[in-house]
Amino acid sequence: MNAIQTQNRWKSPVLWGAVVAQLVTILITLGVIDPTQSAAINAVVASVLELAILFGIVNSPDNKNTL
Repeated sequence: MNAIQTQNRWKSPVLWGAVVAQLVTILITLGVIDPTQSAAINAVVASVLELAILFGIVNSPDNKNTL
């Protein structure tokens, strides 16, 4: 039998990604980050997400030893 695995939510990269995204949104709404910086942030985030998608497509989820 497999042992039940528990996930420490405070160490989850998904949680911290959501927290950072929410903080950036609040800073944009409050005017701390201007529209030019906001556009640059959006471009960087889009590029990172595209790379993550590409890696997810190339990576075989059923084999952890090879791509």
